[in-house]
Parts: sequence; structure tokens; C-alpha cells
Amino acid sequence: MSIADWGWKDETQAEAPALGKGSYGIGRVIGQGRGSYTLTDGESTQAAAVSGAFGYKAVLPSDYPVTGDFVAYRVEGETWIIEALLPRRSLLSRKAAGVKEEKQSLAANVDVVFMVFALDGGRGFLPRLVERFLALVHDSGAEPTNLLNKADLAEDSRPYIEEAEAVAPDLPILLVSARTGANLDLLRGRLEPGKTYSFLGKSGVGKSSLINALFGREIMTTSEVREDDKRGRHTTSSRDLFLLPGGALLMDTPGLREAALWVDERSVDESFPEIAALAGSCRFGDCSHSGEPGCAVQEALVEGCLDQRRYESYLEYRREARYHQLMGSANAKRVERIRWKSISKFQRNFGKERDDS
Repeated sequence: MSIADWGWKDETQAEAPALGKGSYGIGRVIGQGRGSYTLTDGESTQAAAVSGAFGYKAVLPSDYPVTGDFVAYRVEGETWIIEALLPRRSLLSRKAAGVKEEKQSLAANVDVVFMVFALDGGRGFLPRLVERFLALVHDSGAEPTNLLNKADLAEDSRPYIEEAEAVAPDLPILLVSARTGANLDLLRGRLEPGKTYSFLGKSGVGKSSLINALFGREIMTTSEVREDDKRGRHTTSSRDLFLLPGGALLMDTPGLREAALWVDERSVDESFPEIAALAGSCRFGDCSHSGEPGCAVQEALVEGCLDQRRYESYLEYRREARYHQLMGSANAKRVERIRWKSISKFQRNFGKERDDS
């Protein structure tokens, strides 16, 4: 087995200048905990930590590796030391939970994201959450797919499918059951060797159960959903990347309590294709679709050709995206000052160590 089995493509080596030093290996982050990582180079798997130089240069949490990243590492005793983060093909992220205006990276180099929802009659399926997840996935650069789990608990799955199609037109939908195994062969048929897939969803929707079902044995801990409110417990606290039988790579992530957007407005437009299409016919190119004359979106609302809830969600998500963009611009100079201050400090300390030696 080699690093290619874990998704590495030779053509990306040209984009990895850190490898030119010759003494570094290529590894992929397949596990992530608090301040620690698990790397594999295809032949062996080892605990890893970032180097001092990496830590000096990193300012924000989003500067650090996440599960799915490819990194350049060196060996130091029984630990692999991460020296550089290699270019990413995609990055799934959201606004970090809480009041801080920071980006939280969830997964890197993912090809397809399965947005997992549960048809258990509770809050496992929310049309507005489909829209939010879709914006996150579009912004990441990965392909989205709707995965409706726990189909065995739905007396009639058609209303769920219709709602999913209404809020995510033309998006593939898979209806499965991890418990009964219904349609799992269809899911397996979507998993191509060498490609990386990720499950994204709330706690209790059955992500860990799906991984166990795909493996055919229990490798992830699961827990029961509370009967009173259909809420799940967090059973996954780390982010792990698994090599499935057949060669596909599958990542599980902790259940999201909130899906605050850290995306640009283009990603919102991609998630509302019917509104984006209408916007092209507006009189003004910078139309906000909230009252300007000649607004094709407003005309569609009046004529009943556009769903009012979809329109309201669209405006809400664009305002949210715009706000985070403004906050990001305001913080950019401050972050850059901190970054260069850290680099300068590292250079001074490094020069002092050389003089002392």
C-alpha cells in the first residue's frame, strides 16, 4: 500500500515546494484530536505534531491541518513532525461556534460530501438545513449529494424527497437505511476507489451507523436517539478518515449543532439556482432583490413563480455571507500583523540558537 491509496495524486507533487528539500515524506492526516494528529504515508501510520516553525507561523485555528490534509513531514524519534501544509483541492469549513468571527475548517481534500439527514420524524430533516449545508459544500469545492437515512422509520418517504428536491433542485438524492441495509448497495456503487467522501450532518442522523454498515462491522461507536425530542448524542468527537473495502476513502465528522455560514455570496447563489437565474434579468447588475425597480426576482414573487420561503432564506444567507466577508476583511490586517510578528520572533530565536551553537 502507498500514499496513492490514500488519495494522493502524483500531479499534485509539483505544487508541493516543501518536498524539494528531499528529507521530507508525504503523509495524509487520517485522524485529528486536540493538538494531535494521526498520519499515514500508506506504508505505516504514526502519531504526529506540528513543528515549532509551523506553530510560529500559524495564527488562527484554520491555519492548522485538518483531517484529509496532505502534509510534508520529517521523522523525529517515534513522532512525525509536520513541517508544511500542502495545497488543498477543497476545504469544507463553517463559522466557528460561539461569538468569535473565525473560520473552522472541518475537512480537506474531499471530493464528494454526503449531506446526511434522518427521516425519523424529528429534527433530523430540516429543509432550511439542507440549504445551509448546500452553501457550505458549494463553497468548499466538493460535490454535494443528499443522503436521506433511516428510511425504515418513515411511513411515507415521498414528502421528504419532494422537500429535498424543492430546496436542492437537480441534486442527487439517495434514500437508505443503515439499520436494515436498504439501498446500501446503491451507496456503495457511488464510492469510487481513490476518491474521498465525507458525511456531514447533525448528531443522531446515523453517520456512524452508516460507516459501520459500509464496513460490515462495528468500527464506530453509536448511541440511541432520545425518543422525546429525537435528538442525538455526540458519539464522534474526532475526525477520522477510513479506507473502505474497495478502495474508497470515507470521513466521519462530529455532528454539527449549528451550521453558521462562512462562505461567499457566489456559493449562496449556487445553492439557489432558480433565484440566481432570475437575477440575471434584473435591470441593475447590483440589484439586491429587495425593492429595486425592474427586479426580476420581485416580479417572480408577485407572479407566484418563486417560493416566498426560498426567497427569504436567500436574502438571509446573502446577508450572513456579506457580513462575514466584511468581518474577514476587517480582521485581515490584524491577522497579518500577528503572523509576521510570529515569523519575526521565530527568525530571531532561530538566529540566536545558531549563534549559541
